[in-house]
Amino acid sequence: MNADTYPFAVRLIGFAGAQAAALAAALGRVPAGGPAYFCLSADSLQEPDLLLVNGADLKALATLAALSPAPATTLSSGPGPGGVRPALLLGAPAPALRLAYPSLPLPCDDDSLHAELARLVERRADALARLAATGLPPPAERRTHERLDLDLTDPAEYADRRSPPEARRGAVLVVDRNARFSQHIAKLLKPWDIPTMWASDEPSALAACADAPQMLAPVAVVLINTSLSEIDPYALCAVLREQGGVEAGALVRPPDVVFTVSHDYRYDSARARAAGAAGLLDKPVSDATLRTVLKKLMRLA
Repeated sequence: MNADTYPFAVRLIGFAGAQAAALAAALGRVPAGGPAYFCLSADSLQEPDLLLVNGADLKALATLAALSPAPATTLSSGPGPGGVRPALLLGAPAPALRLAYPSLPLPCDDDSLHAELARLVERRADALARLAATGLPPPAERRTHERLDLDLTDPAEYADRRSPPEARRGAVLVVDRNARFSQHIAKLLKPWDIPTMWASDEPSALAACADAPQMLAPVAVVLINTSLSEIDPYALCAVLREQGGVEAGALVRPPDVVFTVSHDYRYDSARARAAGAAGLLDKPVSDATLRTVLKKLMRLA
């Protein structure tokens, strides 16, 4: 599928409740011929294409500064995080803050919002083209940790975060109606020689994870299609996470479980986190997103 057919992923920063819902609804009211958008869930593993930021929220602006630094002199920043993942401020920041981001007052009408977002899409495409010309990959999204006035974190934890992660070799299991998606993932992961399996229901998924260490390798990642009505994805995730144990004298780490979710699916974030899910991916999932997420979870170079 051509990448242009995928809607642009938007991460909201500093918006919640009714305000976030109103913005999500406005993004869904796409003008004829214009780009399509959708809001990423807080649990989404997908990197955003665009950022919508509450300009009146200092914490949101601090988060923005870490995720997408503004260029010092111009908005067309070229091949940098500010250009590849551009941001739009909604609501005026404090007068003392001079920020080099485009902005709109709140409330704003749909036409103004979509016009500004369309400009960001063009800016992003230009930045990606410039980056491609350099031969460098797009920058990964940076997940920031809450800054504390009094930080009691064990220094060893920071040292561990700075250590290069060890690759997690294993198989990928896809729980879906048929094997087409698993076969597609097998092609994407062929350069890394990652085995891929398919299960159509809960018993076969559990059996695949139990048998994989003897047949191929421990299952490292499970992708569950949440549209399967005969499967409770949260319950299956919890069982798969509990299934870790000892095989051949070695500790087998439970698989990372990722839900693939349609836009009309009522995702239960609390149940997913309680079950130990790694997060979700919104459908349709682009090949680039699949590769990025699987490589990150399996710590592949």
